Amino acid sequence: MKRLIVRGAAGLAVAVMAASCAPSDDGTVPLFEVDALWPQPLEYPNILGPVSGIDVAPDGNVLIVTMSARELFSAANEINTLTGTGECCTPVAGVVEFGADGSLVRQWGGPDQGDYQWPVRPHGIGVDPEGNVWIGGGWYQPATPGGRGRGGAPATPPSPPPAAVYDTHILKFSREGQLIATYGTPGGTPNSTGSSFGGAADFSFDAGANEVYVADGYANRRVAVLDMATGEVKRSWGAYGNAPDDAPLGPYDPNAPPAQQFRTVTCAEVSNDGLVYVCDQGNNRIQVFETDGTFVEEVVIAPNTRLNGTVRDIAFSEDDDQRWLFVTDGTNERVYILFRPTLEVKTSFGVGGRYPSHFRQLGGIDVDAQGNLYTAEDGQGRRVQKFVRIGTGPVPAEHQGALYPQSAGGM
Repeated sequence: MKRLIVRGAAGLAVAVMAASCAPSDDGTVPLFEVDALWPQPLEYPNILGPVSGIDVAPDGNVLIVTMSARELFSAANEINTLTGTGECCTPVAGVVEFGADGSLVRQWGGPDQGDYQWPVRPHGIGVDPEGNVWIGGGWYQPATPGGRGRGGAPATPPSPPPAAVYDTHILKFSREGQLIATYGTPGGTPNSTGSSFGGAADFSFDAGANEVYVADGYANRRVAVLDMATGEVKRSWGAYGNAPDDAPLGPYDPNAPPAQQFRTVTCAEVSNDGLVYVCDQGNNRIQVFETDGTFVEEVVIAPNTRLNGTVRDIAFSEDDDQRWLFVTDGTNERVYILFRPTLEVKTSFGVGGRYPSHFRQLGGIDVDAQGNLYTAEDGQGRRVQKFVRIGTGPVPAEHQGALYPQSAGGM
């Protein structure tokens, strides 16, 4: 089931104008196959941690942000070089840059840098038109102190679980990793109505307006638009263009009326025709706005999905019209392909698993100038995959499954 709504005269005018200029739906979709040998292997003993953000830079290089906190790895068999117990392995730095051929270009950043506070859970990466790299953050739930005694009895008196920890700042670096600025206050209190960020999950840029759109995010419930040079918050909005409100929404219910606030904002992408596409992951929906926050339309994807929701990240196709919209779903482990003028899901691909073209906690996505897709897997997925654009053709199936190369017997 899909819900598509256009509200208000301004939104209707935009929709009508877009429809009059939009490409027609000819029944075809872009076709892909996985490149199982991309990227090139990291030099031993380096290993990737959870890959929580991905961005294709203007020069075609692919940058990822990874989580390298020691508690995310097994001390027994993943980080022996850090514990002094063996030769395998060493987590890579916080930011890793690959060339178009998959070779390692550079890596930098991460905890314990000295001159800046790295996010506790880095999340989201964007390369602005000047080549600077923006890094956001997320959240984590500390473990409850104590444990269990014999027979499962509490070893210590029960106590409330520790409060969740949120990253409340954004870091801006040169391409080589030199800190340029910190926006927000590390260790602050999230606040959707002020200048304190709360899990800034992703970034997109409007070079003409010198603005950066921040999906803010995991604690806050807003899109925040910043001055690209100063980091000042110029405007922000919540779902349907409402003023952001951090009041608890309660559990997601697919049968309830649509939530009037965002639940989890994980992307805010600006299209070539001046619309802002927002991932509201916890509500399983994409909402579309004008750049001033005026609501235009929305679509719900896989509405019965609970847990972490469906709409994690989006990317536009490489053509000037940006005819296609690619949407990641890390709960159902697939990529949806939408016809952007109508927001209709035309097909999807991917399955859960660990082989090429399978996904495990699928998150970020981006597209290069040739139309190839790059995906990032968070949590236990811990990898980047490349899907090569092999042409355009009729819709192969409602869901295509894994996109193995044709030479390997796949579709």
